Amino acid sequence: MNIEIKSFKELTNAELYELLSFRTQIFVVEQECAYQEVDNQDQPSLHVIGKQNNVLVACARICPPGTVYQEPSIGRVAVLESERQSGFGRKIFQRALDETLRLYPNQKIKIQAQVYLEEFYKSFGFTTISDPYPDVGVMHVDMILPPQPNG
Repeated sequence: MNIEIKSFKELTNAELYELLSFRTQIFVVEQECAYQEVDNQDQPSLHVIGKQNNVLVACARICPPGTVYQEPSIGRVAVLESERQSGFGRKIFQRALDETLRLYPNQKIKIQAQVYLEEFYKSFGFTTISDPYPDVGVMHVDMILPPQPNG
């Protein structure tokens, strides 16, 4: 999988359309959640885009501090359904995490995780800091990665 990181302004119209369509297919249609996918958080964020054979198969979004949370955050992590056992989720999230740590050294990183993916995020060092709660019909938890020592 080839991974690129682009700012909102660096995305072409076609790339933005593909990314929004991809996320809507997964989060709104597949997961049957009626919510505002286009949320005005894309503009200040970085977009981690994973392609295999020129097809979008995975993505994530790095939100700077003060946008979604006080802390920097990674969200909108998605993998094409047919590729969910390929390791692409781990690769896209690791690349997003590495870039977030590079951009925001010595800061906590906060995420909102679907409960069924809690162990996945724990494998990256995140700790659950909330009880499960419903968000657009899907149970979530808040998680934090403490500041990481310079490596």
